[in-house]
Amino acid sequence: MGMIQRLLRNNLSDDKGSISIITIGLFVLLLSTSMVLTDFSSIYLAKRSLSLATEAALQRGMKNLDETAYYTGEYNFNQMLVNSFGRAETDPGIPINCEKGLHDIQEVLSGWQARGAASIRENVDQVRLTNFDCDGFQIYIETAAVARIPLPIPFINLNEVALSSYAGAIGERAETNNYYGFDIG
Repeated sequence: MGMIQRLLRNNLSDDKGSISIITIGLFVLLLSTSMVLTDFSSIYLAKRSLSLATEAALQRGMKNLDETAYYTGEYNFNQMLVNSFGRAETDPGIPINCEKGLHDIQEVLSGWQARGAASIRENVDQVRLTNFDCDGFQIYIETAAVARIPLPIPFINLNEVALSSYAGAIGERAETNNYYGFDIG
């Protein structure tokens, strides 16, 4: 029994090759870290591109003015007199044509991958509109896509990540000094 203990003690206290084990371990750690950082960067860029696509689609949808609601009774002499005496109605904002807005939003999202950034074309599957809400003065949309991971992590079997983005906007009139066609300074 004493001889086996001496042999084990001599072999365990021998430092030969320990630098090689440390070097291999640090190399594996460095390689794993760079893989994870590459995946995180790819997911971040895909999420940013999806957010940009969502905001671009929303801006395009907001530009559709509902002309009949905008110009109905807006600039007549009676309304000017009512507003002059301080009994003006509150301004809800600029009316939006929701049907045309939805069409423009879908058009932007369907063409985003062909015209969009390289990161969304390479790593993201089709951008889809998941929610559209319009009340005539504001629009709220939600989009979704699936991002493919460039270097799948073998131990956790993760190949893709679901992404979502949302945005909303309200059309407001700009403050002006032009009162019914008269510039008051």
